[in-house]
Amino acid sequence: RVPKPVIKIESSDNPDVMYLRCEYNEKIIWKNSAGKTLKSSPITPTGQSITVIKYGNPENFYTCTLKNAVSEETSDPVYERDLFK
Repeated sequence: RVPKPVIKIESSDNPDVMYLRCEYNEKIIWKNSAGKTLKSSPITPTGQSITVIKYGNPENFYTCTLKNAVSEETSDPVYERDLFK
């Protein structure tokens, strides 16, 4: 079974941009609160990262799902209101 992923938050030089990281060896699927699958960038040594831009909607959220042939687990959501205070 895959573990329940935990999203790591990384700030940027721009206060309206944050990076979310999911660092696992499994297939990683990022989604937003609209259910849309997001394009991610590989990070070393393992995992995927997405860039989040402040849209001003505190209810927007992002999740990271790990998937393999046996199981699938989704992280707790990270809300825009918690990223941009």
